Amino acid sequence: MAPQQSNNQTSLIVALIIVLGFAIGYFYYSQWAVPARVPIEPPPITGRDDLRTFENLKIDFSILDNKKYKILEVFGESPVNPGTTGKKDMFAPI
Repeated sequence: MAPQQSNNQTSLIVALIIVLGFAIGYFYYSQWAVPARVPIEPPPITGRDDLRTFENLKIDFSILDNKKYKILEVFGESPVNPGTTGKKDMFAPI
């Protein structure tokens, strides 16, 4: 009788381990163990598409008058001409 009781106890332990694994997996994936997040309120709809904020917009272009900016030069051709690229037959061997 000892082997039968040991077999029953082993199968009970295996079943408990499986049930415990499912329970821990359920809690993990259902995010019950994750701390609650504070919801962020959406901005009001009335102010979302309002362009009046740009009505008195002033752009300062004085950076373009800087001496360091004015001495910049373009080297090479502009725009860059890539030349002939790729293969005529893309399925041809190298």
